[in-house]
Amino acid sequence: MSLHYHAKDQSFRLHHARDERPNQQHFFLHYEQCYELYMFISGAGSFSIEGNLYELEPYSILMINSNELHALNIDENLPYERIVISFNESIMPPIMLSGVDLFRSFKYRKLGQNNQISAEQVRVSGLLDLMNKYMELLKQPSAENEFVAKCVMVQMLHTINTLAESKIELTDPSPKTTKIHDMIEYINANLDQPLGLDELSHRFFVTKYHLCRVFREATGFSINQYITYKRVHKADELMRQGHPMTKACFLAGFNSYSNFYRSYRKLTGKSPRDGKSGE
Repeated sequence: MSLHYHAKDQSFRLHHARDERPNQQHFFLHYEQCYELYMFISGAGSFSIEGNLYELEPYSILMINSNELHALNIDENLPYERIVISFNESIMPPIMLSGVDLFRSFKYRKLGQNNQISAEQVRVSGLLDLMNKYMELLKQPSAENEFVAKCVMVQMLHTINTLAESKIELTDPSPKTTKIHDMIEYINANLDQPLGLDELSHRFFVTKYHLCRVFREATGFSINQYITYKRVHKADELMRQGHPMTKACFLAGFNSYSNFYRSYRKLTGKSPRDGKSGE
């Protein structure tokens, strides 16, 4: 069971798949270059977003933006089915948006916060019906069906914004200490500054040992891993905006191009030049 669809204008892509025997090694920590709607259908596991853990329930939805590091933790003993829609803001021409920011629920959240819409809210809000309609349209590809699918996507975004801005609370992740929240916000705001353990431990009034331990316990990865991922991501964005590779490297906080090159290739599987060209 699978369905893969790529829009002709590259504004969105759909991935619907079921793995009878999922392999955890296939689901590693990463970031996207676009927005993502992820509907969990069957299996068992959790989703880590910026170190916050969301327990998965069938037909719940996660919304993820391009700044959020995330990884799936899946039970390998159960079949795993999901729908993933990846999209960017060109899904609707600006003239059709009339100044409305349909993507605000993705862009203006704190990292790793309010990512999940419960299965109950997905059903009651009509999101499940909209997702089914979207899927049916793309099972029979045509230029008209693709355009109508985009309109259904706009309905989904509108519904998500309505839920996020109503008094209905989205699903909270597993608790994480305020200090870790503050630290993550500080790191993301200061990637171009020195972020060594000495500086962070001094700023947050904890020993380096305690800092490393609580950060890994809360997020699942080390401080250095997190900072490197975020700097690679920032450099990626800067290069897509037209900055030369070397300038993007230093603006993102790397202290040498060789260090940037090694980190970029290790985390993305390609060279910075390939990333800049979008290959």
